[in-house]
Amino acid sequence: MDNVLRGSGTHFPRWMRWSGMGMGIFLLADGMRRLFVGGGDLSGVFAYLLVGTACIYIAGYEKKVFLSEKGFERETLFWGRGRKEQVSWNDMEEVILLPSGKGTAVLFPLKQRGWRAFFPGVREDEMRKFVARFREDLPVRLGSGS
Repeated sequence: MDNVLRGSGTHFPRWMRWSGMGMGIFLLADGMRRLFVGGGDLSGVFAYLLVGTACIYIAGYEKKVFLSEKGFERETLFWGRGRKEQVSWNDMEEVILLPSGKGTAVLFPLKQRGWRAFFPGVREDEMRKFVARFREDLPVRLGSGS
């Protein structure tokens, strides 16, 4: 068994990233052209600049979630920079499993807030075994799904 279970984050397909990047560059360049060649009216150009910049920014978004020997980890990155959050096995109070035909959703309730993730292709029994490898005394129960 592997030491890492990867959950479903947000991974844009490569074609979508390049399309978003291309559209963003096109809109940003067209906005700059309209600004400098068209007389410098910012009100008519603002939407091009805003949407173009947003497309470029969003093309660099990536979210990863996984379980490892450290615990539950979540990375939210924009162009390689961002934040990494972790809940260690010792900090977890319980694990709630919500199995489905496509995988298992997992909830990690904590005192301040809860965390959740979906692990495609991972069955309930696999998740129980994985959790037991790192912390046998951690309560693992089935959720109601509502």
